[in-house]
Amino acid sequence: MKQHLQQIDVIKGVAIVAVLLLHSLSRKELEQSYAIYHIWQAVPLFMVVMGLNLGLSLRGKTQRLQQLYTRKYFTKKAARIFVPFVMVFLLSIVAGLIWEWLQEESVLEFNFYTWVGVFPVTGRGNYFITLLLQSILLLPVIGYTFSRWPGLTTVGLVVLEVLFQLWAAQFSYFEENNYLYDAAFPRYFTAVAFGLWLSTLVWAPFRWRYFAVLATLAVVAAFCMYFLVYQGLELKSLLRPEWQSQQLLTFGYAAFIVWLTIKLLPSFSNFIPLRLLAELGKASYHIFLIQVVYFGLADQDLPLLLNLSVPIVLGYLFFKYEPTLLFGS
Repeated sequence: MKQHLQQIDVIKGVAIVAVLLLHSLSRKELEQSYAIYHIWQAVPLFMVVMGLNLGLSLRGKTQRLQQLYTRKYFTKKAARIFVPFVMVFLLSIVAGLIWEWLQEESVLEFNFYTWVGVFPVTGRGNYFITLLLQSILLLPVIGYTFSRWPGLTTVGLVVLEVLFQLWAAQFSYFEENNYLYDAAFPRYFTAVAFGLWLSTLVWAPFRWRYFAVLATLAVVAAFCMYFLVYQGLELKSLLRPEWQSQQLLTFGYAAFIVWLTIKLLPSFSNFIPLRLLAELGKASYHIFLIQVVYFGLADQDLPLLLNLSVPIVLGYLFFKYEPTLLFGS
């Protein structure tokens, strides 16, 4: 029987709060607080955890090619990802119509991006939904190859990310269609690879050599982020400038945080702060969906407490009562 790790939910809970802070604070406030080392790690944490969960799901199983894209797999993903997405998509239309009626401000928009996961009323972070939809098709193949050829798969993921970044940096199409670059899953191939390898260490006892390797990667990442964000280092010929602080040289920082959290925290705890964060982690996808619509309507400059509490409360209630909304009591 698969053992549930509360630490993973805690990480996701911290990450979703970081997302809300990221979307509430100005860039100046974020830079002054050195958010690159905490708040800005939200998406890298989610992506490392995605790889970690993928690796854990493979544990003790023999992967067969014909079992990758089964009806059961797509039904499971539909229940977890598509159904909440469709519900919030419809909610955004209703909310947009009401907003336009009350505020006389146009907020509804339907275009090409609607077909790739952008809500009619869209706010900050919508790209992650498009990225998540891609994961449904890509993760089974990545998991299959990693279970058979872990080293080769890791090298392949790193090389593919590098090639994609080099291509995107030279491809002018992304200048006008930057959303497609923002939402490109290959940007996070290395983060997923980190998560896959961490899954092999979850049940292993603490070893200083693991700590040394991961800590070294984290220190290298920390220095890279510092020079990229605070010293004006530019790698325009290699990376698009808007996301150069999230790439293969910096994902080691998030990987170290994930590994350290798993090793330092218990698999289950009744300590109230940990339980609260774990509950938020379980509801993180629903909270994320709600916050996209919320920030599509609300002003970023609203009180921070409001920007945190509204998406968290509504998203958590959505998570808890989604079955009731769909099927009744």
